[in-house]
Amino acid sequence: PPPLAPAAVSAATESAPAAARAETSASRPTAARATATPSAGLDLPAGGAPPADGQTLSKMSTQRSIPVHPATRAIHFGGLGIGLAAGAAAAAVRRAVSGEQEAHPLLMNEANVERLAATLCRLRGAALKVGQMLSFNDADVLPPAVRTLMERVRNGADWMPAWQLEETLRRELGDRWREHVESFDEDPVAAASIGQVHRATLVDGRRVAIKVQYPGVSDSIVSDLWSMRQLVTYTGVVPPGLYLDRVLEVAREELLEECDYEREAANTTRFKKLLSPYTELAVPAVVPQLSSKHVLTTEWMAGLPIDKAAAEGAIEPAERDRIGERLLWLTLSELFKFRFMQTDPNWSNFLYEPRTRQLSMIDFGACREYDAPFAASYLRLVRACADGEAQREAILHHSRELGFLTGEEGRTMLDAHTRAAVLVGRPFADGEQPYDFGKQTISKRVTGDVQTMLRERLTPPRKVTPHAPRLSDDT
Repeated sequence: PPPLAPAAVSAATESAPAAARAETSASRPTAARATATPSAGLDLPAGGAPPADGQTLSKMSTQRSIPVHPATRAIHFGGLGIGLAAGAAAAAVRRAVSGEQEAHPLLMNEANVERLAATLCRLRGAALKVGQMLSFNDADVLPPAVRTLMERVRNGADWMPAWQLEETLRRELGDRWREHVESFDEDPVAAASIGQVHRATLVDGRRVAIKVQYPGVSDSIVSDLWSMRQLVTYTGVVPPGLYLDRVLEVAREELLEECDYEREAANTTRFKKLLSPYTELAVPAVVPQLSSKHVLTTEWMAGLPIDKAAAEGAIEPAERDRIGERLLWLTLSELFKFRFMQTDPNWSNFLYEPRTRQLSMIDFGACREYDAPFAASYLRLVRACADGEAQREAILHHSRELGFLTGEEGRTMLDAHTRAAVLVGRPFADGEQPYDFGKQTISKRVTGDVQTMLRERLTPPRKVTPHAPRLSDDT
């Protein structure tokens, strides 16, 4: 049957656009050197330009030590709550004096949004992770002030000062770790919720990325999530239909997994083996002697995040089509062939090298395995969505079978669910080939149904639902 991208199906069947894989790839620009094949060298042609490199630290980030102890972090949360209350009171006085009416709630005034974002970016860890998970919701689901906050926390994690970085590396790799490197860049190229990444060159000449986990992150997960729940409930920034408790539960499970860099190293090696026959897709090799439970070193992968490359005009139309086809093939292969998926829905996890046309995958902290029965049931749902409204009963049946619906939903919810499923299935219907994703408006058209589903759904999204980069109006 004509395939349907798992991301599209999940957008409808979960009855919300919540993206469950939200740590930005800034925390994981691990990778191999971008070349025509994963194992080839980086020799430049005479007079040629150097490899593209779009991995850079956000301008919103600043250097600040991370609070390590759970009690210290709790104090920061308490101070934030007091600051938000004071900011809301000040905003109320200004409104009363000026007589102006503003669209956003008092708690989410401009000063409080910045105050909240700055605290999350300083604490990092579970606090920032939850903010980043929420940031991947479609723009129309959250209020404007909250969207501003989410964009800030998605791109603006602070990074450790040199003394804290060195202390962490010595603890994880030993006092003589620098004997393995010829050079090490003290300033990170990326920082996000769990760790920051540094360039380095090994003594054998290989360029590598060294990802260093923030100290105290893994020990503070439970306390941070409790504090975040109180904070989010207090501010009211999350609609009830997003099921905050499930978001926090998923965040806890993912953080426990993603804080284990030994697990990520194994995922990376597994993906490298799975994709080794396909030379157009590169996966980094792990450097074991500079890796531990909280430090991960891999070969460096040059390239631009694929959305940035497209926005800068680095990709011609025919090449965009090739890339899109390869990404769709990869998504479907992960789910239905490998049954092992890299589940972070961030475009920055795919790098493109314009010189060589190499596509490279990075960030394997969020990976999930699917059993054969789930994959088979999901494919039946895919088929029904692609066949359209005529398969309404099949769509609803398979959605219940997979746990996306309870069977107790009302007509309004079922209608919205079916319309959304048919919309995201249309690009893969028999009569729509080839489909022009560049002209589609699915994400905009489905927004109304998403709002309905947020109000009406009776069960939170499944934790095992696969996600993948979305083919949108501008990608």
